[in-house]
Amino acid sequence: MFKDISPSDRSVKDFKTYKQFTFTNTDSGSGVFGLQGVSGSFHNFLTGSAASQSFGVFNQDSHSLQKHYSTWYSMGTFYKLPLYYQIRNCYYQYDTIPNPKSNTTRFPIYSGGNWSRKYPYGREDWGTIVPRELHDNVNVITIPQQFFGEEIKPLSVKILDDSYDVTFDLRDDGLGQLYDYNFSSSYSAGTVTAEGSGSAVGNVFYEHGIVTITNTGSYANVGLGTGGDGWSIRYQATKTSTEYQYLCNVAEYQFNQTTNPSVVVGRSGSITIPADAKYCYNGKFGTGVNSPQYENSIDLVLPAGSSSYARSYSAGNEYKSFTTHSEFGTYITNIGLYNDTNELLAIAKISNPIKNDKDLPLSFLIRFDS
Repeated sequence: MFKDISPSDRSVKDFKTYKQFTFTNTDSGSGVFGLQGVSGSFHNFLTGSAASQSFGVFNQDSHSLQKHYSTWYSMGTFYKLPLYYQIRNCYYQYDTIPNPKSNTTRFPIYSGGNWSRKYPYGREDWGTIVPRELHDNVNVITIPQQFFGEEIKPLSVKILDDSYDVTFDLRDDGLGQLYDYNFSSSYSAGTVTAEGSGSAVGNVFYEHGIVTITNTGSYANVGLGTGGDGWSIRYQATKTSTEYQYLCNVAEYQFNQTTNPSVVVGRSGSITIPADAKYCYNGKFGTGVNSPQYENSIDLVLPAGSSSYARSYSAGNEYKSFTTHSEFGTYITNIGLYNDTNELLAIAKISNPIKNDKDLPLSFLIRFDS
């Protein structure tokens, strides 16, 4: 028994869910690192002498046997010079170059990050904004995608850093800029104090899980400390889910018959047994290796191999007398959702059976997420 669901009774919509994470400088094992990038020349760049940061346990044997440097530390080694240029080329380089084809936009298609969020902080138009700033050093906090999903939720980033006498509290403005929360009023007003406080100190690239600290003054060590001088980052990961909603309407005198074989005289239903069906019983009952073995689903209904049986029988064609009573009715316990080729896609289970009174219409709202 099938019935089409009207398009007006179907609803499919997306919604975002968020989960909060907190990591510290001790969570490098999870792939969250506090790294430093330093500009310089690549001339005669040698991994053996280049400035780097290593994480994890040092493997003395690998070092003594002169194995590849990547095997010396359990969590790897990061080089400061390549990191700097990777960050610069992905997120900052083209932001400083004027767009020859426009006076009001820069190069959004060539720069990393979602440019639809990049508001001209403290300005009203793109043509006069101060671009992202990157000096000779950059501190980078990396977050693996498995911990931020589709993106870091804007306005959810909070970094606490104890590398100085005071604890820095850095937060994002929802538009990809990082600022010192202690000077939030100056930042919101677009003003900068004599010491330079109140301006952006870095950036957040939400889609990539990258946080940069570009201010090389008071914030030069943010994200690099360990122990009592360590740091923590709190943010929310994003995942888009889909909500499916179907309104199933049962009008009067619909679905009030049953196909349950128990209402048929003889409790019979039609079945045909294939000629090559076999009963394979190993003489034991139980689970695992002691359970009966069957070659296909039809074998489950066959008697023991020594028994005799007909290969087919017809369904009964007479209902039992109680089905003619005026109070007899079907009960709805499950509702199946099928596609256009009659493939079962989902089953909605009702907590209590509901009688399908032939004189009353019923409506069932089915809702599930994926």
